[in-house]
Amino acid sequence: MARHLVLDCDGRARTDGEALAPVDGEHAAGRLARNPGFLAARFTSVAATVSNRALAPFGLRTRSYSLVELAAASGGLSQREVGRILALDKAHVVRLVDQVVEMGLVVRERDPRDGRAWLIRATPKGDAVARKAGQALDDAYSLLLGPLSTDEISAAMTALQKLAFAIEVPDHEV
Repeated sequence: MARHLVLDCDGRARTDGEALAPVDGEHAAGRLARNPGFLAARFTSVAATVSNRALAPFGLRTRSYSLVELAAASGGLSQREVGRILALDKAHVVRLVDQVVEMGLVVRERDPRDGRAWLIRATPKGDAVARKAGQALDDAYSLLLGPLSTDEISAAMTALQKLAFAIEVPDHEV
């Protein structure tokens, strides 16, 4: 059986219910604790793990959930728009859409404005799963971000949104 390392809200690490010594990651990381790329990558890894665990009961992972949520929230968007928003290349978008279509959560429809393009729309099942999975993610992130104050969470979200949406992948890569 695989053993998993879990970080509690109080900063203590445990594995399979066994308490371990407190982790002073900031001290141990040295200069990396001030490196935005390292910090973003580390938080991304933790957040992806939390997300994937919360999404597992719905048969989803972070990317598949993101596609279903985009399709549900937008009412339908092109594969090109999906790639731009999720920062994925065309081949990854096609595989992701194929996977989620097979699950019955989204459908491809010809774009009435451009017959060459496909729109990705959520099915009724996809809309329901997006709502339930979104709530599961909210609950999981509430626990993960528990050590932060409401003001700290708000400031972090504002900064992340500015960074995430200020950076665009060039069209030739999507």
